[in-house]
Amino acid sequence: MMNPVYPTAKQFQQSVELIQSSVEGERADAMFYDWLVNNIPTQNLTQNEVESIRETIMSIKADELSHNSMFKNMYKQITKREAIVKDEMFIPPASFIEGINKALNGELNAVKKYRTIMEGLPSNYYRDKVFNILTDELRHGSLYNHIYTTVLSAQGKSK
Repeated sequence: MMNPVYPTAKQFQQSVELIQSSVEGERADAMFYDWLVNNIPTQNLTQNEVESIRETIMSIKADELSHNSMFKNMYKQITKREAIVKDEMFIPPASFIEGINKALNGELNAVKKYRTIMEGLPSNYYRDKVFNILTDELRHGSLYNHIYTTVLSAQGKSK
């Protein structure tokens, strides 16, 4: 039998908890994007490729800051409390490629998390907002794949 109450209390609680966890590492995330921009390997890349990678990463950073703000607002509207932002420590990746891999995996994991958040939200208004964020994450994953391929292709030229 189908459950006529949607979302369930458990799904709603899980969504609230996941929204909270989505805003926790805001400062470390911003530092991560800045680190990527400042560590683009320029060897064998054209100036246009370097600038394109820089602009892409800064665009993703702007999207992520906007998503963070949307999740904070959503959390406050749903719970009537401010979301807690933890001050996580930023640990730089060992290399630019490692950073891009970390970012790509982060985007893919976010898609799963945001899908779960959507399932527990009480209205289409909130679900639509999360759907928009989720599609941005998919787009970001494609952009990171493009950056990864561009950089690896350039490194292959030097061999």
